[in-house]
Amino acid sequence: MLLTVLMMTTLSVCRAQVCGCTDPLATNYNPEATVNDGGCIYASTTIEPTVVDTLDTMLEGSSSLICWINGYWTWNDHGDSCLYHLDTTDASILESLCVNGIDNYDMEEISQDSLYLYLGDVGNNNGFRQDLHILRVSKESLLAGTIEMDTLWFSYEDQTDFSYLPQATDFDCEAFVVTEDSIYLFTKQWVSMQTTLYVLPKTPGTHIAQRRETYPVNGLITGATYVPEYRLVTLCGYEFDMANYASALHPFLILLYDFQDHNFFSGNKRRLDFDYSTRAQVEAIATHNALDYYVTNEYFTTSFGDVTIELPALLRRLDLRDYLLPYLSDFGVSVHDNLPSKWLVYPNPATDRLYIDCPEEFCGAHYEILSLNGQRVAEGVLTERSVSLSDRNMSAGEYILVIRKNKTIKTFSFIKQEY
Repeated sequence: MLLTVLMMTTLSVCRAQVCGCTDPLATNYNPEATVNDGGCIYASTTIEPTVVDTLDTMLEGSSSLICWINGYWTWNDHGDSCLYHLDTTDASILESLCVNGIDNYDMEEISQDSLYLYLGDVGNNNGFRQDLHILRVSKESLLAGTIEMDTLWFSYEDQTDFSYLPQATDFDCEAFVVTEDSIYLFTKQWVSMQTTLYVLPKTPGTHIAQRRETYPVNGLITGATYVPEYRLVTLCGYEFDMANYASALHPFLILLYDFQDHNFFSGNKRRLDFDYSTRAQVEAIATHNALDYYVTNEYFTTSFGDVTIELPALLRRLDLRDYLLPYLSDFGVSVHDNLPSKWLVYPNPATDRLYIDCPEEFCGAHYEILSLNGQRVAEGVLTERSVSLSDRNMSAGEYILVIRKNKTIKTFSFIKQEY
């Protein structure tokens, strides 16, 4: 029924406008098209990532990556409970934040919204798990060292067989994104080499992941990053054929952009292959500006007859301006953009502290907190990307945060509440 409604809607729109491929980079670009019909076709494309460096031995299981607190953080897929802040110049560990008291069985993805991190214990290589879950961790509590978290349990609506099937199941998952009210899972399908999109609410409790649609990727999807303001999702993965090393562990990206609502496969779908000399079990991807991307891969070793293959865990960087800038320029993104495109001020309401994710250039900016009648109740210098709300002049109520740097002024409204 949903497909029928979408088709009828598309036909209705196309009667009034010209439907076709709107991406000038596609081989079937239609310059007269005003509505993207999702049918763009692209020439086979190879990209060359830059190796930043080898990851620390503590991160040989790096399986997820997020851009948070103006930096990149990774997480191991088992036996660890800490986030590690990476130096993107040499792949070293800058600091760590630990989520104590959890059991990391197979945590394969991290996503976020303004208030929470979502840690996905969703890996299911053998297809038999009935304890799939996502931990929702309060960002404020994690930064304060007082962990507040709850759990979203889920199962797939169409999985009925929970037999032990090592690397032979279509109900594995290592990638998901979080939207305003939902979590969207992209499966890692060992049998069909496709990915299926499932959706579940992002509230604590027990849920059934509802199947949406399936897309052929010719490989295993292992990570996702979402830039909602640009309607852009980037998936990472690798080809898998361990009987033929020439086509095994070959990484690729899938760009999904210019889609409608959360129908991620309704817009442009473009595959970018890493150069064919690259072999890696790529597991995670993140971006701070939709142009520059970082990916990590796990340590991997295997034997082909008498030959042992050993691949180190690496951090790589990718510049995707050539493939995304024509689309992103419609949103005002320029070729020189290299700073976070989005400010985050959280939590809201807040109690004793307000956290601020902002571009690096705003470190050291002057800030003021004003009441609604314009009275200044606090001020200072933004050095730690957080602002104390414990001033005795600040009673519960609504306030305005003003940040000034050179000629740039940013304002944010928030509510302070009592403990």
